[in-house]
Amino acid sequence: MYPVLFYLPGGLPVFGYGLVLGCALALAAHLGAYLAERSGIPRSKVWTFALIVIAVGFLGGRIHELIIQHALTGAELLQLQHSGRTAYGGFLFATASAVIASYALKIPFWKIVDAAAPGMALGLGVARIGCFLFGCDYGFISDRWGLAFPYGSPAWYDQVQAGMIPAEASSSLPVFPAQLLASVVGFVLCGVLLRVWYRRPRRAGTVLLLFFLLYGLARAGLEQLRVDAGRGELLGLSTSTTIGLVTAAIAVALLLIPQLARLRGDAGPIVDPPPEDGGKKAD
Repeated sequence: MYPVLFYLPGGLPVFGYGLVLGCALALAAHLGAYLAERSGIPRSKVWTFALIVIAVGFLGGRIHELIIQHALTGAELLQLQHSGRTAYGGFLFATASAVIASYALKIPFWKIVDAAAPGMALGLGVARIGCFLFGCDYGFISDRWGLAFPYGSPAWYDQVQAGMIPAEASSSLPVFPAQLLASVVGFVLCGVLLRVWYRRPRRAGTVLLLFFLLYGLARAGLEQLRVDAGRGELLGLSTSTTIGLVTAAIAVALLLIPQLARLRGDAGPIVDPPPEDGGKKAD
């Protein structure tokens, strides 16, 4: 666990989770922008859209954490060093903002969210590495597959609170690294979605809906491996399990019910992104 990777001159800490989250957002944005340009959407509109959605998604994740934990102050909502336990809050807020942003920018909604979906999965895979560095989102106790997190980590703290280890213990009991499995899920999902994105013909919106379907089911499974505190409860399950199953069910309906599927139209062909010079030839 490396909550602080290093210190800048003057003693300013560089938090592991914050740095990895920044990398995750950058990679997600660049992959999404590349695919959106291949779909024929102008670059200037793509990046305006990306900035809006990323900002709202980040804030949504913090608001969701506030709702679940009742623990964050207004200032803490904008801090990067806190753990990222509420990926779903970010996804749902980002999707809602995408509807508004696409309308305002006159961008085909289903086309641009299809382009964004593989990047969302990639960003998720990278961000979960940050969760591992922070020490949150850990799994069940396991002598065979577990890793012991050091003094002061979330696993150590929760086990002390539960009376499982003494307060003077130098590390937690070994716990399954559920964060790394979640990271693998994100990377595999990115590969699957990219393969689907390049398939033509397909209905617009298929890639995003597959993201919510596959990630929803995977997240519901991953939640069964986790025992970290503060995940919230909804309908007798952890908050993310319930949201995952509900979004997966909605995605199945939109994918399979013919009347709903026809509303999305066709994704259209893949096109080359316009040249930066606007297509003008040199004299």
